[in-house]
Amino acid sequence: MKNIPLSNNCDIITGDIYSVRLNTLYEQIPVILIVNLVNSSLVALVLTSYMGQVLWFIFLALTLVLTVICMIGWKYYWSCSAVVRSKAKWAIFATLGSGLSGLLWGAGSAVLLPDNLVEQTFVAFVIGGMCVASLVSFSFYLPTFIAYVFPASLPLAGRFFMDGWPVHGDMMVVFALATTLAAYKSSRGFAIGLRLNFDLIERTKELSAANTRLEGEIRQRRIAEDQLRQAHKMEAIGQLTGGIAHDFNNLLTAVVGHLEMVEARVVCDARTSGLVQAALRAADRGATLTRHLLAFARRQHLEPRSVDIAGVVDDVEKMLRQTIGPDIRLVIETGPELPPAWVDPNQLELAILNLALNARDAMPVGGTLQISTKNGRTETGVSPVDLSPGDYLIVFVSDTGTGMNPETLARAFEPFFTTKEAGRGSGLGLSIVHGFAVQSGGSVRITSSLGNGTNVELWLPQAKGGSLKRSVPERESSFTEPSRSRILVCDDDGDVREVVSAFLRDSGYAVWEAGNPFLAFEILEREWPIDLLIADYAMPEMNGLTVIDRAQAHHHGLRVLLMSGHADVLHAGGVSGIPLLAKPFKVAELKRRITETLQTPSFDAHLGEPSRLVALSS
Repeated sequence: MKNIPLSNNCDIITGDIYSVRLNTLYEQIPVILIVNLVNSSLVALVLTSYMGQVLWFIFLALTLVLTVICMIGWKYYWSCSAVVRSKAKWAIFATLGSGLSGLLWGAGSAVLLPDNLVEQTFVAFVIGGMCVASLVSFSFYLPTFIAYVFPASLPLAGRFFMDGWPVHGDMMVVFALATTLAAYKSSRGFAIGLRLNFDLIERTKELSAANTRLEGEIRQRRIAEDQLRQAHKMEAIGQLTGGIAHDFNNLLTAVVGHLEMVEARVVCDARTSGLVQAALRAADRGATLTRHLLAFARRQHLEPRSVDIAGVVDDVEKMLRQTIGPDIRLVIETGPELPPAWVDPNQLELAILNLALNARDAMPVGGTLQISTKNGRTETGVSPVDLSPGDYLIVFVSDTGTGMNPETLARAFEPFFTTKEAGRGSGLGLSIVHGFAVQSGGSVRITSSLGNGTNVELWLPQAKGGSLKRSVPERESSFTEPSRSRILVCDDDGDVREVVSAFLRDSGYAVWEAGNPFLAFEILEREWPIDLLIADYAMPEMNGLTVIDRAQAHHHGLRVLLMSGHADVLHAGGVSGIPLLAKPFKVAELKRRITETLQTPSFDAHLGEPSRLVALSS
């Protein structure tokens, strides 16, 4: 409800009181007219029958004509709209009719009555009764009462004075004044009662509006509290996921590395090689699960670039045609001339596939799966509430499947939550999509109901231009032959350090091992020159970035390679100028990265682009 200024509010209430007083007055008019007509007939018949004063029939005829005119006006009044009825002309009409009626009584008593105290007293009592009746009926609007009582009573009072009855004349004047004062108080009390009633109505409306606003604010607060609890819960799970990722990736690195070295030694034993292959596949599934958890925690390693979404959807369509089955109709609609999105194309493709496969599973007896794209912009009530203002690209994935009830919909993004039977789903599909979208600067919104299918909106940021590539200054440096390279491995995890060192020695490198940063510094001083320092990121005494920074500060030309399975480092995509080897890795990947690093011109990373040491912590 809008706040109305006090003066305007008073004007509105005053106008409402005026309208109510007029309506109440016109409600009483039929009764007044009937009483007036009955009394006029009674006086005319009595005075004519017993006194032979036939002129009172003229009085009766005039009263009848006035009554008919007033009834016509009364009927027309109620046929008009409320706005028209509130006009001042209706008050004037009522006052004029009341004045004419009173004037008929006053003129009749002054002109038609003879010099006879009995007849004058009889008419005085009738007029007095009419004035009392007017006090009850006309006091709602005081001018109508005044217009009646004085023209009706004062002429008769004058007749009393002229005929030598001053006491009777005084009584008529006092009676008129007394009834007028009573009418004034009654009218004022009626107006005060109406004002109090209107004030009560206004206060009730304001209270109702305030109560409605309070209920809305309470609902919004509950929604905000639910969202905050959900955010805290998801953040806690994300922190737990990121915390265990490093240790789990170290374990997988050691497992995969040792298995691959075992595989290289049992090529002649087919049965043992098969067992090793099975173990490697299990380790790969573990690595995939870790990546999925990092995706949910929004800490996976993304490589965003300008991407044509229509092209990604076309690639997804080719794969879906072979997997969704013949009972599901696939509809692809991509908007014309869509701007590029700023996302990781591989992760976008995985997100669309996850959504499409979820839609397929929701349509066991067939249906329609639709994937469409269009431009979007943040608007209240249209876009997800957690989006920053700006332009976006929206990928819609909708189905005509079973849909979700409100309870399932509320938990759709929770990791490991699934409605599928055991063995048919991990419960990470939507969690991965949500994590990818938020980490990319977008969001996801799901609408669904039982029996009406599900619609998922994937909001992704638009590309604002091509990425800028910094040129790296070329420095003169010799290239070291791999067979004669000297490598220092620094990792506090003995299993990882052992598998990396064993592979390097088997490959012909000279290798030194350090279980902590301080031992690595001692080896660098004692065994310099060292061609390559491989350092783990998360170590108790000092993180790998600090180790690299201090080592290059004292040993110019030292090449470095950072190993990490830590969520924060993977989320940041490494640091500027320092190669990153993400755990878990396979032997082939380790070999490739070492070869690339050794063949890279040897200049210090911190002399080029400053590394983000302060952005990451151990």
